[in-house]
Amino acid sequence: MRTNWKSLALGACMLVSLGALGHETPAPAPAKVAPQASTVARDVTMSLVGLSAQFATATPGEQGQLIAQLVSVAKQRHDELAALLEIDPAEVLRVAIPPQVLASLPPQAIPFVEQSADEDGTLEVYHVDHVNPADDYYLHFLTTKGNKRYALYFADAAPNLVTGASVHVHGKRIDSAIVLESGNDLTVTDKASALPNTLGVQKTLTILVNFTDEATQPYTLAQAQSVMFTTTSNYDYETSYQQTSLTGAVVGWFTIASSSTTCDYTTIASQAQSAATKAGVNLSSYNRYVYVFPANTCTWWGLGTIGGNPSQAWIHSKWGFSLPVVGHEMGHNFGLYHSHSLDCGSAAIASTGCTMSEYGDIFDMMGSSNNTPHYNAFQKERLGWLNAGVSPPLITVPATPGTVTYTIGAMEDARNTTPRALKIPRGTSCTSTSEYFYVESRQAKGFDSFLSGNANVQGGVLIHDVNVNDANSSDLLDMTPATTSWSDPALVAGQSFTDPLSGLTITTLSAGTGGATVNVTFQPSSCTRAAPAVTIAPTGTVWTSAGSSTNYSVTVTNKDSCGCAATTYDVGAAVPSGWSASSARTASVVPGSSTSSSILVTNPASTPAAFYTVGLDASNSSASTLQTAVNGTVAVVTSLAVAASTDKSSYALPRQKNTTIYALITTTVTSSGAPVGGAAVNVNVTDPNKKVTTLTATTNASGTAAVSYAMKQRTSPTGTYSVSSKGTIGSMTGTATASFTVQ
Repeated sequence: MRTNWKSLALGACMLVSLGALGHETPAPAPAKVAPQASTVARDVTMSLVGLSAQFATATPGEQGQLIAQLVSVAKQRHDELAALLEIDPAEVLRVAIPPQVLASLPPQAIPFVEQSADEDGTLEVYHVDHVNPADDYYLHFLTTKGNKRYALYFADAAPNLVTGASVHVHGKRIDSAIVLESGNDLTVTDKASALPNTLGVQKTLTILVNFTDEATQPYTLAQAQSVMFTTTSNYDYETSYQQTSLTGAVVGWFTIASSSTTCDYTTIASQAQSAATKAGVNLSSYNRYVYVFPANTCTWWGLGTIGGNPSQAWIHSKWGFSLPVVGHEMGHNFGLYHSHSLDCGSAAIASTGCTMSEYGDIFDMMGSSNNTPHYNAFQKERLGWLNAGVSPPLITVPATPGTVTYTIGAMEDARNTTPRALKIPRGTSCTSTSEYFYVESRQAKGFDSFLSGNANVQGGVLIHDVNVNDANSSDLLDMTPATTSWSDPALVAGQSFTDPLSGLTITTLSAGTGGATVNVTFQPSSCTRAAPAVTIAPTGTVWTSAGSSTNYSVTVTNKDSCGCAATTYDVGAAVPSGWSASSARTASVVPGSSTSSSILVTNPASTPAAFYTVGLDASNSSASTLQTAVNGTVAVVTSLAVAASTDKSSYALPRQKNTTIYALITTTVTSSGAPVGGAAVNVNVTDPNKKVTTLTATTNASGTAAVSYAMKQRTSPTGTYSVSSKGTIGSMTGTATASFTVQ
């Protein structure tokens, strides 16, 4: 593996939103998952579910005795889940109880149990960076229209959005936190232009502050003016192709009422703004704020909002007030995420075995560098500095079979109509894709003059792998994987790269100060088999009883290349020992299409109450090694709740002889609030003369069974009839009573 580059000059930046000001400090870094944490959460959840079932069938007197125990267990479970939020949000969702159980709990226990959450508001995104990228993490917050603020936790991938986006979130709420399955549970409801405020003169206010115990002035006003409005402004002007620059003022030094022994960036910002206002500064005249202060106890290397109007950046002298730091933080202010590198060992790119380095692109200001590199072509496209308005164009290459030659200019040249990059789909003529290779030429010009000694980069092209739907997906590829350095990643003249996925080939014909000439070759459509994509329904935890079955719908999407013939898929399940599962072969589907099959998973009647993992999988019938599996969770509970009712409370015997009337008796069987189908139901009806009639039935999918009790004028006595219903499934039983009168 190559060096995990991370320059001290750029440092780490925490990406925050304007909405953070005046709010609490973000949550601490995620801790390691305690081995027993998930086990405890599952055990206490089962305890709560069992108690709720007892409570639902208990007499009023018994319920009063159970309340204190229910509340105690609910409190314990609440504390366990709150501790799991940061370290394992997926487990929090896995043990979330179904609404039916929630509805059966006494009011005293409800405040300690998670609730469904559907909230609209404004998204805030934080990224906390450290010297070791392994310690980095994201924080997400939602401020609702009612000014409530929730921490957001994602069980799966979080969305890569900029702050300020209006969103709707759906998840489970615990106190002031909401847990979501993935970014799919967050919907952007009002998204303006992806990266606004990136063109034209940027009115920037730089506020210099120090502390009551550290009233030093590391920089003069003249030095700060030069960094901001000469060096950084000139950088923006050059890299934006003469479209963006900085103007504004530097004010201070102001000594604020804070200590260097703390790291409260929100207070630094608010006190800096207050001091500037008292000095006569009109804050509303600026759309970007930069706070500069002496070194304090902050362990992060830099801090800046991803987007925002006004945007904000915090810079302390520990890591230097210079272009590599300011340019990086203000890149975040413009709305950019980091520029990464992708290390795939002996290959430039591969489907498995690759490692992404967060700051690995040392040829990009949003990566890690002691130098002053331009942003790459993908980042410039997002900013509107390429391929928009008067910006230089880039060429989107059509996936047409054959070879086409393209010429691109050097990225550093002043604005003209020469294309600066190629945007090549990582696909074929018969497939659509959001993944592209960006190809660019970099030369030792302007702020990229540090490349003067790098023959590899100047003599070739840099290639990035990008998902254009993901703002945080800029990955530099290494076209010389045999070397151990990332200083030579270019595809030099005379060399070719063939993508193992799509088969397209990129060949550098020439490269130099004027740019580069490149051949792009797409192969005729051919067949490359691939593992299918698999989704299941239901997706969450399925609550069921011992001895019952769960039906999963497994949807399989054919991911073969478009040159392949239609194929079928074998669908099955990996289940716990003693369980059984059906299997199926899907209908034949063409590449890109989907089909579904049902898999029935059955657990034994002796199954203990617990959470179980079920693996639903699909494999290509013609290539069984191409398999994809998705895990589902089944929670088995071992208690039944039975309810009995009649269609009337009183019946009148018929006046005519030999005429029959019927009492319709309905029995409902549930387990933890979920309907139990296939339960055997025995109904005993005892008339006023103590004669017992037994009727039997089986519950349907809704957990109900209905029987009819016949009564005749001559043989049925008047008075009160008692009903006793018993539901049985596996080793579990439950009973309920009802009554009716006959007149």
